[in-house]
Amino acid sequence: MTRAFMEKSVSQPKEGLKEKFIDEEKAVEDKSVRATRALIQTFLQTVKAFRIYEANHPILLKFMERLKKDFDNYFEEFDSFPLLVGEHRLFYRGKVVYENQDVKESLAFFFFKDGIREIKFLEGLEFREVVDFLQVVRRSESVNRMEDDLVTLLWEKDFSHILFGTVDEFLEGGSTFVPSTEEEFDQHLEFKGFEGGGADESAFEKEKEETFPLTIEGLKQALNPSPGQSLVQACLLSPEETDEINREIEQEYQPDYIYMLIDNLVEILLHLGEDMDAYENMISYFERTGGSFLEQREVRKVVAVLRKLNDAMESMALKDKQIFAIRRILDTFSGSRPIDLLGESMKGNGEADSEAILQYLRLLTKKAVEPLCHLLAKVESGKWRKAVCDTLAELSREEIKPLLPFLSDPNPYLVSHILYVLGKIRHPSTAKYLGDLAVHENSKVREETLQVLKKLGDPAKKLLEKFLNDPMPELRAKASLAFVQVAKGEAAKPLAGIVLSKDFYKRDYEEKASFLRALGETGTQEVIPVLQKISRKKRWFGKRKWDETRLCARHALKMLGVNEGLDTPVKKHG
Repeated sequence: MTRAFMEKSVSQPKEGLKEKFIDEEKAVEDKSVRATRALIQTFLQTVKAFRIYEANHPILLKFMERLKKDFDNYFEEFDSFPLLVGEHRLFYRGKVVYENQDVKESLAFFFFKDGIREIKFLEGLEFREVVDFLQVVRRSESVNRMEDDLVTLLWEKDFSHILFGTVDEFLEGGSTFVPSTEEEFDQHLEFKGFEGGGADESAFEKEKEETFPLTIEGLKQALNPSPGQSLVQACLLSPEETDEINREIEQEYQPDYIYMLIDNLVEILLHLGEDMDAYENMISYFERTGGSFLEQREVRKVVAVLRKLNDAMESMALKDKQIFAIRRILDTFSGSRPIDLLGESMKGNGEADSEAILQYLRLLTKKAVEPLCHLLAKVESGKWRKAVCDTLAELSREEIKPLLPFLSDPNPYLVSHILYVLGKIRHPSTAKYLGDLAVHENSKVREETLQVLKKLGDPAKKLLEKFLNDPMPELRAKASLAFVQVAKGEAAKPLAGIVLSKDFYKRDYEEKASFLRALGETGTQEVIPVLQKISRKKRWFGKRKWDETRLCARHALKMLGVNEGLDTPVKKHG
């Protein structure tokens, strides 16, 4: 059957019915947007109250009671409360439902700055989850951003009916203003001083004149000059004080002796002869010294040792015994005990040690893969978890087998992190090791598995098809779109089997929309009769749910270039 013939054979609604359908569809959408705006307003007021009042304050309790009521009313009519997050706006189905340009007050910017791009509250939401969500929001305002962020805090709560979509912070450009001239810099200063010689400057000069005698008097009291001694004489340093200051300055400008010792030891190592005992003694010394540094959390000194040895390996022509000795030392610092000690430094390090720890991670050898996986299960800081994951991805890029035993670890959070690492690597053999995880009991593990499979292409087709029957509607919806992207036309038959199943129309709107959109994205003509069958069929029982399904089928037909008409208007909910 040609496309032209099919287009002619499709029955077109009368003009009046088409206009009525559009009007009713618009009315339903406008109603959902209004309901969402109202719920957003209540939600915003409750967030503000949560920031101001204690947990048992009557005003806060009043807002909480109102928010619970509004959520209950909303879910009586709609299946989900989905929001897309812009920098200053929140969107509901493409419509702006909230806007605030003030970054200090904006609820949209609060989520946007931590990488959250979508928030969805699902039907069945328990009010305990709402309270936990608000508590995380309040807590996130006071956490150290180098240690944790809002995404990590929300993820660790493991909500059942609140979902989040995020982006990697490194993929998006910042919006911070960077002055290119001195004039631009001055214009953006919070305090610009006094300009123009007006009343403000006169007041400032008067205040300075009044303050100066008081300052002089204060200095005299502090220095307590001897009778007949001037203030200048009282400020002069004694010869002993001058010598002490000079000694301190010299110590600041001279390199620490330990770094000189490291240079000398490496130099000795590079001039050893053929005596293997001498090499063993040197290896042992470096091991003991490095271990002592790590025990004392002197990560910078260990980094100096590793960098010096690494530079020697890369820039010099070495003997076999020298190469063997240096590799032994480097591997030693990548072992279990040093990695555990590095983890201790991550727990209590100040900002001064942060860069040193990152440098240490970059200098590790492949021997560190297993110890780093064990460390990943214990690290509490979101910042350091990401740093460890990035290091594991770099070390395992050519060989993923050391990571695989941890996919069966009983800790689902560790498994999820290992999956994240495998997703960064995208090794072609990964898919064959993920079969058990596609049906893992933990939804976070299954979700991370799905994210990895989306990146693996053709080898992932069979596992992606398994996800079409996942227990979670959200994962089924995501899997339908991922499956068609990988399988293309081959996805038509499995998807059609599901959308034609007896109870498919009872599923929530978001899932039905994803499956039928995926069917349209197959691009094959064989799905057109399936979509037409759905769009034309009428039901009196479960009419609202069925009308949603018909509307989704109609949109899918449009994707295929078929203008499918309906005999009666279709109402869109959810």
